Amino acid sequence: MFYNFRYPLILFILSFVGMMFGTVLKIMHWPGGQMVSGSMIMVQVISIIWLVIILIKSPPKS
Repeated sequence: MFYNFRYPLILFILSFVGMMFGTVLKIMHWPGGQMVSGSMIMVQVISIIWLVIILIKSPPKS
């Protein structure tokens, strides 16, 4: 059952790493920090929605 959750979790973890990179860019006041942070938030939302869809579609255990 874990195999169903693998790709959304990997996507969420990678977007979390990207979010930290965007936060560092924003702290250092380098260009592109807000764009990176915003896009990683959208990727996190997409991965959470994907995970919820997998949870809803999974067959109940008997």
